[in-house]
Amino acid sequence: MAWAIFYRTVHMNGAQRVPKSKFGFMAEPSPVPQEFPQDFIDFAVARGAAEKVPSPSREGKRALKRATKRA
Repeated sequence: MAWAIFYRTVHMNGAQRVPKSKFGFMAEPSPVPQEFPQDFIDFAVARGAAEKVPSPSREGKRALKRATKRA
């Protein structure tokens, strides 16, 4: 899984994934890094909707996931 900050809403259906998949993804814009599969992050970066960021530490991931559950 990769991490990115999204500036615009991004949709990727399963037909656009490599390899083809029945699963699609959607990300909402947020200043907080979000975790998604690498191919979705690459798709969003190529369209100028996201910026890839380094993966946070284990403690950082837990804090981010707790913060998004409360929101």
